[in-house]
Amino acid sequence: MNWWRVTVTSEQATTIGIGATRAFHTSTAQYIPGSTLRGALAAAWRLRHGDDRPDDFRRLFDGTTRFGPLLAQGSDVTSQSVWHAKYHEGPGKYTDEAFQGHPDGAGSNLRGDIMWEGGSLAIRAVTSTAINETKKTAEEGALWSRAVHRRGLTYTGHIVGDDLIGELDDVKRISIGGRRSVLGSAQFALKQCPAPEPPAGRVVVRTISPTILIDDAGRPSTDFKAALESFGLDVATVWAGRLAPNGTSGWHQASGTPKPEDIALAPGAVAALEVASPENLTKLLDHGLGVRRAEGFGWVELVPEPWQPPGQAEKTQTPVAGTDWAKSCTGFTQDERRTLADWLQEYQSFDPRLRDTAAGKNFTDQKWEVVKQVLNEVPPGQRNAVASDLRRQP
Repeated sequence: MNWWRVTVTSEQATTIGIGATRAFHTSTAQYIPGSTLRGALAAAWRLRHGDDRPDDFRRLFDGTTRFGPLLAQGSDVTSQSVWHAKYHEGPGKYTDEAFQGHPDGAGSNLRGDIMWEGGSLAIRAVTSTAINETKKTAEEGALWSRAVHRRGLTYTGHIVGDDLIGELDDVKRISIGGRRSVLGSAQFALKQCPAPEPPAGRVVVRTISPTILIDDAGRPSTDFKAALESFGLDVATVWAGRLAPNGTSGWHQASGTPKPEDIALAPGAVAALEVASPENLTKLLDHGLGVRRAEGFGWVELVPEPWQPPGQAEKTQTPVAGTDWAKSCTGFTQDERRTLADWLQEYQSFDPRLRDTAAGKNFTDQKWEVVKQVLNEVPPGQRNAVASDLRRQP
């Protein structure tokens, strides 16, 4: 399976309907689901190719290709293995039981919601009203609002599939979400990247999208442990006690009908595994968990370190004295700095296969030494901050 990194930068406000209108207010999903990304790219494909290549269209959008969820920078899924202390502030408020054990004191586990750095200031409400056609004034009793993501946000995620995904590389702009006549215009970028390489031993994984499970008879299931064990994995502990409140429906464009609402585990379901055969875990990461995987459901990722709130790692990490990582990249082109910033956020250390990527072939041997040093030595808690500095550097 080939892995591709997706970057979407919104040029307009964006709204992702979740079918939860209350009191004349329509909510939005806090991230871009894989089903929304898939629909936007399918529309872009048809604008470019029409109906000339129906077999390729079905292979790409109705086959084994998986379109993952896109999370905005400054946001993250809250892991259900994280204990939230009720009467505590500051360091120690959050304890990831998958790494640190269960703490003392009152509290509860997080629910798999999306948490934003500094609160959800990226989400705002847009209020509209109907206009009286005769008076050309606001119609009484016709005021409504909808939640939208502010423009200018950058979202990242992945697509997994075969080589045909590469044909989406020339798509530069897509329309995301609802009300696309006035909302949802965004820039789109696609880069091939190495697949994750899970280690042997104790490994922690989590889902970052709702997971729809069924048993052997095709009935809805919530047995997260059994689903993981079906891949030949030894599951030590799971934290998956929440159901997704909404967001598993959607709209079937071809038939003009809504999709059914399925029972699904909430995102942030976590499992601690004892991995004897990394090949089994690689299969899980490549193929995902449960059903409707092409729409981004059941997306599983490796968790290398205890979860912290977005932005908290940078605030609590002790800086490395005398090191200015962005300045060490003096002489890099703007594209090379952005590539290195992407790698910093995607990899925990230098991967030799990066040399064989399209972007990697542009680096000189001297620059590769700098890249290797940055990827290996920037502490985990500083990687997002250094990536941001690299992107801003003139």
